[in-house]
Amino acid sequence: MAGRDDRILMNHFERLATMIYDIDSRQEPTLTGIKDKYLMDVTYTLKFLRIAIEVKEPMIFDQYMKWFGGLACHLRFNLDAMRRHFDIFESVLTTHVEKEISERGHDIFVSGVDAFKQAYLTTTPVDPSPNRFLELLMNMESDQAYQYVNQKINEGTTLKDVYLSILQPTLYTVGELWHQRQISVAKEHYITAAIQHIIGKLYPLLFQNKKRSPYSVTAVCAGEELHEIGMRMVADFFEMSGWDSVFLGSNLPIEMVVEHLLSHPSDLLAISATTSQHLIEVRTLIETVKEHPDLKTIKIMVGGKVFNDTPDLWQRINADAYAADAEQAVLMARLLVGESDV
Repeated sequence: MAGRDDRILMNHFERLATMIYDIDSRQEPTLTGIKDKYLMDVTYTLKFLRIAIEVKEPMIFDQYMKWFGGLACHLRFNLDAMRRHFDIFESVLTTHVEKEISERGHDIFVSGVDAFKQAYLTTTPVDPSPNRFLELLMNMESDQAYQYVNQKINEGTTLKDVYLSILQPTLYTVGELWHQRQISVAKEHYITAAIQHIIGKLYPLLFQNKKRSPYSVTAVCAGEELHEIGMRMVADFFEMSGWDSVFLGSNLPIEMVVEHLLSHPSDLLAISATTSQHLIEVRTLIETVKEHPDLKTIKIMVGGKVFNDTPDLWQRINADAYAADAEQAVLMARLLVGESDV
């Protein structure tokens, strides 16, 4: 057992994960067969806990543990084994992590464990059957899926409504189906790629009769964000509303984002993050832009699942606004820049 004077830092994830594994595997020897996966999962949990402590937002860890609980249910984890695991987890944090952090993190951790148990016991399967568009994509009939969308447009559905009522809900459902292991990673990737292809085929409509606005937006996904399509749709919504948009994608160093903003001035920087593991990068990007003497006029808006799950989080990282979806993003942006016809 470590003494008060030799506790380790919270960000020593691998070391803490190994401590938890060593204790747990002594009580349950079968864990030796999944050691690498066990250590990876514990490290992931530690990272979410650290972020929740650092930004002082317990809901970040609650939402992650709720997600983990739903996944554990569908993977049929043994709940008694998970209770033992979390007891060991809590004991290691209390004994081996520096006192100030362990005390601040204790209530957050306990709340997260409760969220895990609740999700494990109450999660129900997602039913994709009401969504004809998704049904076609699940059957890998992407051409028919495009024809379905095209028919809706011919019947009078606007392009904005296609995005909001067909594409966006489908992406949310696909994410849940993957989470519940009702579809494979390969199928999830196929559906996402098919939707991206369909969006590309709709682009002539997007730029047709485009209104002109004097405003511009730069859109970027935080860190190594793999879910770029949502932010791509947000950028498209700005185009439909007359704004000039530049979508930078993900995995772009902060200094390169700043360099772009300096060479291509924008009225708005829109940042997306799906999970809280990218929050520190989001906060750093916001701080860097706001502190730059030549970028002080840029407004900054954030969005993505992590902000949807934690309503006041955007204020904690000093953003100027938050939007729950593409339609709200345009409305909030117009308010931020004072567009006259809001």
